[in-house]
Amino acid sequence: MTARPVARAAVTGGSGFLGGALINLLLREGIEVAALARTPEKLDHFRRERSDRKITIVEGDLADESALAETAAGADAFIHAAALTHALTKREFDGANVEGAANAARAAFSVGAAFIHISSIAARKPDLSDYAASKAGGEAAIIAAAGAHDRRFGSDISPDKQARWVILRAPALFGPNDTATLPYFKMAKLGIAPEPAARPAPRASLLYVDDMAEAILAAAREAPSGATLDVGDADPRGHSWGEIGAALGAAFGKRPLRLPAPRALLTAQAVLAEAAARARGKATFITRGKVREFFHPDWVAGAPALSDATSWRPATPLAEGFAKTLKWYQEQGLI
Repeated sequence: MTARPVARAAVTGGSGFLGGALINLLLREGIEVAALARTPEKLDHFRRERSDRKITIVEGDLADESALAETAAGADAFIHAAALTHALTKREFDGANVEGAANAARAAFSVGAAFIHISSIAARKPDLSDYAASKAGGEAAIIAAAGAHDRRFGSDISPDKQARWVILRAPALFGPNDTATLPYFKMAKLGIAPEPAARPAPRASLLYVDDMAEAILAAAREAPSGATLDVGDADPRGHSWGEIGAALGAAFGKRPLRLPAPRALLTAQAVLAEAAARARGKATFITRGKVREFFHPDWVAGAPALSDATSWRPATPLAEGFAKTLKWYQEQGLI
């Protein structure tokens, strides 16, 4: 496949788990980066670590049109990795994941940059949670923004003026700097492997974060415009929670006890967690929507797939990724 050049990339979400891995990859590849950040200090370490790294940090958020325009200026690709993963209300999710995505897309289209949007496999089941609905809404908003952009130029629009976009539906991610999976590692250390008490056993794709960063760059260079592509892991069948628990235990040299969790119990815990979150005014990750996602039978990446549209292939087996992640947790004193 002929790769399109990416000399400069605009990035949102750089202070997050995936965004940080992505910026590291881009800088290693010699690609200039312009990163949008509400708190620029969180990205200063990229400049401190190596003085030759070419990164510009733009202060602002997804509602700031001037900051988005500054971030997008001169970019070959605009990679939108920012997302809200937990919130108190549906309105908060939509503000970040729908309106924010549309704003970023318009900024990319205005300078002719290819827009690479990091969505989620959860978007294919928007009825399960407010998060899933907002990711599906973000995809629709990007496609609508692309159509509106092209209509402004009329039917004779030249190829260099057309809106270019690719949507990547990411699976569950894990790796260094991720705190969301830390509780599972801690339970595996105790010899416990929780899983949903459901039959058939739910299955999911699970991808190491550095592989996802490589997938994003491959999409920017090779993926056809106008495609929505699933990103899978090394096993096209995905993994059951029992298999994931066994692999986690193996990282500790243990065979953890499988602990099926009843749906009614987790739902009751989520109701209490939501009530406490509302009282504190602070969002919780434990919600009834997350319970519905946990019990959904199929989060395995399918077709059309990024691996069919580009030369990208996942490079990190589950066991190797868990070992690397555990090492990082131990180095940070988290386990």
